[in-house]
Amino acid sequence: MKGKVFIAGGGTGGHFYPAVSVAEKLKENGYSVYYFGTENGIEGKKKFPAEKVFLYDIKGVRGRSFKGKIVSSLKLLKTALSIRSIIKREDPEFVITFGGYASLPLGLSALLTGKDLYIHEQNSVPSYTNLLLSKFAKKVFITFDHSRRYFPAEKTVLTGFPLRKDIIEDKELGKERARDILGVDSERKTVLVFGGSQGAKKLTETALKVAGRMKDVQFIIIAGKGYTDTSNNENVKIYRYYDRMGVLYSAADLVVSRAGAGSVWEIVYYGKPAIFVPYPYAASDHQFYNVRWLEEKGEAEIIRDDQLDDELLYKKIREYLDKNSQGNIKKYSIIDTAEKILKEIENDRL
Repeated sequence: MKGKVFIAGGGTGGHFYPAVSVAEKLKENGYSVYYFGTENGIEGKKKFPAEKVFLYDIKGVRGRSFKGKIVSSLKLLKTALSIRSIIKREDPEFVITFGGYASLPLGLSALLTGKDLYIHEQNSVPSYTNLLLSKFAKKVFITFDHSRRYFPAEKTVLTGFPLRKDIIEDKELGKERARDILGVDSERKTVLVFGGSQGAKKLTETALKVAGRMKDVQFIIIAGKGYTDTSNNENVKIYRYYDRMGVLYSAADLVVSRAGAGSVWEIVYYGKPAIFVPYPYAASDHQFYNVRWLEEKGEAEIIRDDQLDDELLYKKIREYLDKNSQGNIKKYSIIDTAEKILKEIENDRL
């Protein structure tokens, strides 16, 4: 058994799932994993593959009132001091963080205790947490090549996005088997619509209107929790949540989605034509920049949220399906990211 590794990253699926992927790889290679997150995020509901899990009552600072910023900052600092004690007691070999406010206490604790820190940035425009921690990190792993300009060149490595095991494994299903699992028509053109881990009401409602006009096409829509479909479209299969996204990608001819980094790289991995509708309130508009490079290469379409309506979406979907567009988006996929990250860290520590 190798030593212990401390990992932080959560709040949303975009930070949580890449941390899961790397944790699984660490465990496969004999490391013991300790995970640090927030009680309020996805990690409070999902199991993390770790020997020990520490969840704290912390929240981000951005977007809060002055008083809220003070309270959140004090909680983050208190948590960092608490984690510092755990680091001193457990003596991990190194620390990996995956951005977002949930990563800040562990990153600061690594700095305070002199532990080697490695960070992974999922988005094209870095979080404030990663910009801060990158000054002290030994290596910065990035998902998008154009993110290099934000970090010191000598420590920045392009690795891509660590995909979940089920995403990788379900690619072997094929279209016919995936549609059989879902109970949808095996011959009909199929459009998958989803808004990422948070759902997207506007995107869902627009897609339902389009589905009402495209009876020759079947739609699979992930609407998010709390959404109830009252459209009664016979060509629509709607879920509040679906745990195996790989099944949905395999079944689809076209994907319409928000542009979180995880969703983008999963779509690229499956080689699916895509229409992206970036979440308009993402920090630094990072969802737009996550996919702008694909649009510039002619491999995807972007519709801005304020432009989204059923007429435009109908037109774009029909154009893609009528020309049976497959594109070459798959060639940009970077595989074995978790393995690359682990090798980079181990080589750095030789």
